[in-house]
Amino acid sequence: MTNSNLFDQKHLYFNDSLINIIFFGPGYGESILLYLPGLGWGIIDSCSVKIKKEKINPALEYLKSQKVKNLAFLILTHPHLDHYKGLEDILYYFMGAIDRICYYSGAGLEEYARYLIRKKIINEPGLLGLKNILDLFQKAKESGSNLMRLAERTQIIRKKHYGNHMIEMISLSPSENSEREYCERLYNCIPIDKPASIKDLKKSDQNLISSAIWCEIDDKRFVFGSDLENHSSRHSGWNGVLNNKDVPNLSALFVKIPHHGSPNAYNDNIWRVFSKDQKPLSVVTPYSKTTALRPDPNTIKNISKFSKDIYVTSRITFEKPQKIYKELDSTFVHGIESWKYIKLPNQLGFIKTTIQTNPDPDIEIFVKKPAYKY
Repeated sequence: MTNSNLFDQKHLYFNDSLINIIFFGPGYGESILLYLPGLGWGIIDSCSVKIKKEKINPALEYLKSQKVKNLAFLILTHPHLDHYKGLEDILYYFMGAIDRICYYSGAGLEEYARYLIRKKIINEPGLLGLKNILDLFQKAKESGSNLMRLAERTQIIRKKHYGNHMIEMISLSPSENSEREYCERLYNCIPIDKPASIKDLKKSDQNLISSAIWCEIDDKRFVFGSDLENHSSRHSGWNGVLNNKDVPNLSALFVKIPHHGSPNAYNDNIWRVFSKDQKPLSVVTPYSKTTALRPDPNTIKNISKFSKDIYVTSRITFEKPQKIYKELDSTFVHGIESWKYIKLPNQLGFIKTTIQTNPDPDIEIFVKKPAYKY
C-alpha cells in the first residue's frame, strides 16, 4: 500500500511555520505526531493497523510521505502493547536520527519485560517484544540519541528559544508514589520460586507508570493524557499532578483525553484546570479490546462541559450475531442473540490540526473518516 492511498494532498499539506498535531487511534493503540516550528517533528507512542490485509504504522508512513529524516523526540509513555506496537519500525527507520528517546526506565521495567516472557506474552506470534524495543533504545543511544527517563517533572525539551519560538516539554507523571506502588504490585505477581504459577498483573496497574505529557510553545499549551488514571492517593494519578507544587500552567488549547475516555481516568478537578482560560479542543482514541467499549458516553458527556469540541480518531460499531453466523442453522444460533461483535473500520482515520503561532491563532482541523466529531 502506497502513501498516496493513505493520505490525500489536503492532509499532506505542510507549512513549517505552523504547529501540526496528528492523532492516530484505529481502535487498538494510539500515536501522536507533533511538529513544533523551530524544533521539528516528534512522536508520542506508536500503533499499527491492518488495512486491506496489510499492516502499517500510520505515524511512520505519514513521516515518510513528508520526507522527514530526523526526529526531535520519540516518547513511549508507558509499556502497554497498544502504545508501543509498531515502535520497532520507527526505531529501525530513524536509527541514528533521533535526538531524544524518552521512556519509563525506572524500577520494575526489566522485571516487567521478564514477566512478559515468563507469561509467554512477549514472544506470542504477532506481538512486538518490549525487550527488543528496550534493546533498540540502547542501540539508538550508541548511534547518538539521548535516552531520558520519564518521571514526574522530567524536562523532555529544555525551555529555551528554538528558532523564533520559546518551547518547553515536560512529563507530568509518574510520581515517586506511583512508581513505588507499581513495583509492589508487579513483584507480587512474580514468585521467587520459579515452579510457582505467575499471577496476572492488571492492565490498570501498568497505568500507574503512565506519563502524561505537557508541551508549551510560546503561549500555547497542550496536554497529552496517555493512560493516566485517577488514584485515591493525593500523590498519584491526576491527583498527583494537581498536588505537585511545581506543576506548570495546565490551561490548555488542546487535550488528548486520557485512557481512551474511560471513567477511571476522568477527573473533574483536572478538567476545570484544563479549561481555566478557555475550553480546549479535545481528542480521544477509542479502545475496542474491552467488554465496555471506549470512549465511555457518560465520561465524554462530562468532558464536553469543559471542551469546545471533542473528536474521535475512529469509529467502532457492533455487528449483529445473525450476520456473523448467517450460514448456521437457527438451532446453533440460539443463545447468541445477545452477543456483541466488534466491527473495526477497514480504512485509516485520523485527526490533523494545524495551529498558527501568533497570539490569536487560526486553528484548522481536518477529520479523515472514520474519525469524526463527537
